[in-house]
Amino acid sequence: MMVLSTFEHLDENKQQRILAALVTEFSKYPLAQAQVARIVKQADIARGAFYKYFSDLKDAYQYAFKEVIGRLHTGIAGPEMRRDPYAATVAFLQEADESQDRDFIRLHFTKNSGMVTVGEPPIAANAMEWAVTTLCHSAISQALANPEQADLILKNLKAALLQLHVKES
Repeated sequence: MMVLSTFEHLDENKQQRILAALVTEFSKYPLAQAQVARIVKQADIARGAFYKYFSDLKDAYQYAFKEVIGRLHTGIAGPEMRRDPYAATVAFLQEADESQDRDFIRLHFTKNSGMVTVGEPPIAANAMEWAVTTLCHSAISQALANPEQADLILKNLKAALLQLHVKES
């Protein structure tokens, strides 16, 4: 569901203030430890208002995730992923690292991704596409969780994709 219609009717400034509070909370705390109290305090809204805008904390998280990912301009989910999955993965990691939302993204891939469904995952057209997507997402999660090992993780991804005969840069 993500946001309730009352949220959509708020003025842009209030929506942005609430989004900023959500991103701050979910950048500091995994979803399991996030608190509505901190969000409403930072957003300067009543606790009851929060539940007029979102069904629950997971809905608020899903909304914030959609907005944060929308700020990234990489082709991780688009045709670039099919054309050159290695380059798309590297570009995503680089852009995520340089993003103002890097802590949010890191927590999403390391702690929160298993707790929420953010949109319907695309169905892989075939086994190869599924394998490539799974490898790339795993590499992203591992590299974000272990940045000091990112080079090795990407080297292993490149080798695995080559073994699968997938184009890489």
